[in-house]
Amino acid sequence: MAAPEDLAETPPPPSVRTRLSAEEVADYLVEIGTSLASYNCPAYRLEDVVRAVAEAEGYQAEPFAMPTGFFVSVRGPRHPTPIQRMARVVDRGLNLGRLAEVDAIFNDVADKRVTIAEGRARLRTLEQTPSGYARWHKWLAIATVSGAAGVFFGGGLREVLAGAVAGLGINAIGRLLTRRDSGAFLVDFFGGLVATCVAGAASRWLHASSEVVVLSGVIGLVPGMTLTTGLAELARKSLVSGAARLMDAVVTLLFLVFGIALAVGIGAMFTRVDAPEPPRVPLGLPWQVLALVAASAAFGVLFSMPRRYFWAAMASGATGYAVSLLGRHLPPHLGAFGAALGVCLFANVLARKTQRPAQLFQLPGMMLLVPGSFGFLGFGDFLRGDVVAGASKTFQMLLIAGALVVGVLMANVVLPARKLL
Repeated sequence: MAAPEDLAETPPPPSVRTRLSAEEVADYLVEIGTSLASYNCPAYRLEDVVRAVAEAEGYQAEPFAMPTGFFVSVRGPRHPTPIQRMARVVDRGLNLGRLAEVDAIFNDVADKRVTIAEGRARLRTLEQTPSGYARWHKWLAIATVSGAAGVFFGGGLREVLAGAVAGLGINAIGRLLTRRDSGAFLVDFFGGLVATCVAGAASRWLHASSEVVVLSGVIGLVPGMTLTTGLAELARKSLVSGAARLMDAVVTLLFLVFGIALAVGIGAMFTRVDAPEPPRVPLGLPWQVLALVAASAAFGVLFSMPRRYFWAAMASGATGYAVSLLGRHLPPHLGAFGAALGVCLFANVLARKTQRPAQLFQLPGMMLLVPGSFGFLGFGDFLRGDVVAGASKTFQMLLIAGALVVGVLMANVVLPARKLL
């Protein structure tokens, strides 16, 4: 039989641990909320996670999430006065690897495998952990995405090459601008400016389609996913967050289009005769399949997909492409609905099997479906004074985005992921 002093040193099992205070729970919840918000987790998912974690600790939480901030109010049976916390979210970006780690942390805390103090320490350590991909991987992925976009937009090899150069140029100027806080707000404007300059040079010396080159170069800046996420939040009645994301998408498009307009205006001052747009020679199906595989892999790198799930990024993109190919004779919004439904069903199945967040398997495929290019073209038409064409493209963008959102919501009803993320 063990000595009394040995028994006294034995830590109590998780089931009989001392109940945590409302302050401790509130501090933990605000760290989870800001972490998920910084990875662009939709507000409705983030709030569901926070409520579930609070309930597992015996408390009630009322979270309120926005793209740039997080608020939470916590109360319990012995704490009738709510404990309130808030934090501002500054750095945002898709990072699927860290999203999966956050999911693992709060699952461990909820299952009492670790304490909240240990979970908070892991969250703080996570912010300092490198993404797992070298900088040159990111540069190569950016060039790959822009080049593949040239294939999807109906360009040939010249447009693919010029689009990749434009994407690299935009990334380079973006890195220079973000060294200062004030410069970060001009990345979209200079992105449109750089893409147009590269497109002009490619049109003159390579006889490439300037429109395809511009679209391919700025594809990484076009806020298609922001628009779709905003509509999804509005559909789930997260009205403040959804409206904020929609306005963010509108401002981004305006900055892009104005950068392009400035470059075109400066070019017109030195060029008297506009050269006709060269005919496009789209690449065949084998090139499109190659572009699909390359773009899916590149999105996996840009989103810091965990290496053990890297295959899922390519499978997700292939699922969306296959469904879109089957529905190519349907109206675009119906094809988008079918593709979103297929991608999300695929993601939910994998989420059930792996017990990982569904977003891990969903986002790479959805990125190939988002309708940001229609909004970009629509704003360009408005800028040129063609109101009818601009309104038509903008309406088509909203219709496709709405179809994607309905497809996502339908998949979650037909086959839920059983995961909050």
